Amino acid sequence: MASELAGFRIPWQPKQRAARLAADTHRFTLFGGSRGPGKSWWIRWWLFEKLMQCRAEKIPNVTAGLFCEDYVSLTDRQISKIQAEFPASMGSIKKSTTMGLGFCFHDGNGFLALRNLDDPSRYQSAEFAFIGVDELTKNPLSTFNILRGSLRWPGISATRFVATSNPGGIGHAWVKSLWIDRQFPPELQPIADQFAFVPALPADNPSLDASYWEMLNTLPEPLRLAWVEGRWDVFTEQAFNFQVSTHVIKPLPVPENAPLMMTFDWGFGKPYSVGWWWMDADRRLYRFTELYGAMPGASDTGLRQTDEEIAERIIEHERKNGIEGQITRLCDPTCFNKKADYRGGGQGPSTAEVFARMGLSLSPGDPARKLKIRQFNQRLRVIPGEMPMLVVYPCCTEFIRTIQLLQIDPHDPEDIDTRMEDHIYDEACHAVMARPLGGGGGGGGVTKTIRAGGVDAWVMTK
Repeated sequence: MASELAGFRIPWQPKQRAARLAADTHRFTLFGGSRGPGKSWWIRWWLFEKLMQCRAEKIPNVTAGLFCEDYVSLTDRQISKIQAEFPASMGSIKKSTTMGLGFCFHDGNGFLALRNLDDPSRYQSAEFAFIGVDELTKNPLSTFNILRGSLRWPGISATRFVATSNPGGIGHAWVKSLWIDRQFPPELQPIADQFAFVPALPADNPSLDASYWEMLNTLPEPLRLAWVEGRWDVFTEQAFNFQVSTHVIKPLPVPENAPLMMTFDWGFGKPYSVGWWWMDADRRLYRFTELYGAMPGASDTGLRQTDEEIAERIIEHERKNGIEGQITRLCDPTCFNKKADYRGGGQGPSTAEVFARMGLSLSPGDPARKLKIRQFNQRLRVIPGEMPMLVVYPCCTEFIRTIQLLQIDPHDPEDIDTRMEDHIYDEACHAVMARPLGGGGGGGGVTKTIRAGGVDAWVMTK
């Protein structure tokens, strides 16, 4: 390799060198988390160096893959830069019918495939010794799973997946969960020690000029926090201004005569969510405990429990936490729909009927999506010197985790992106819609009682 490069040396910066070491010793490495530390430069040169090492070790015809979310991004961030940076004496970008587009060494021994991810399913049968994804959070978790399934190459046991990213994007939640929070689903827990995150900030790149710094420092919040300080708890697409320092409060004893609510969002393959609330004289809502039906280590995978099992868990949770008295229990109206009876055929009881038989009387909440996002935002609004109108206790860890990660629907600014882990949001919105604040839309409270499937249900007025 040294003779081939003829004195050429890759000028790694210190943080890039640290990421290089991590990628050489871990199966899955994420580098960056902010704008400006030279992420895109690092990922192409790391892949180039790995191909050079394979040539030096006499491993023939190795293919690596460099991916971006679409072809425009691939051209802008990688193809144009490779054409200018990689040694022309060693190879060039070519497109062939057999290999596709990529950087090919002149002697044909080694290939850096340049690919976009508009249809990741195309790579389900592909093979790469090394895979790099520039801006990983632009992609869903399914893309990562498809690509890591393509990490295989004859003669190379230490295949590697490397990625760069800023906070934000459709993949923000799952990337943060794996590399930042280190929360792994069951299938990844045996290899959790093979994930490495090397954070880097603009300050780690001495080649940034004054004009770039001026641009970064004049960005509005939360863009500056995410891009300059590498904050993963704030990002541009964030749906709600939820701040742990403001909305999470020191637990208060639940007043003896305070109105109590339980809100419920059903789930089977996806998690179910239950929250308990009390309200003060100012109509402020306090979420004081919760129950989240997710697989341990797999935040968006449900426990697949029956309605009877869910009801039993709710009853036991209330017993352990001393929750008693008159409780308004709100749920999505679909909980009153009959279900198919797979044991005997025909229609089986609804979730609400099953809960009622076990002493939990549910009432339908208001599911209006356009109204509830306004009410939720109004409840979270921060006014200097005042406590927000929705606060949570520190024990409500799943609420705190998921509300921060929710993003606005890119096709509908009046709704959240339902591809996200939105179960707690849907559940909590029954509380804010049942006790609406003025000026934010939403229901106007309970007016009468009806019978729905043999269960008492409250009707919410607009």
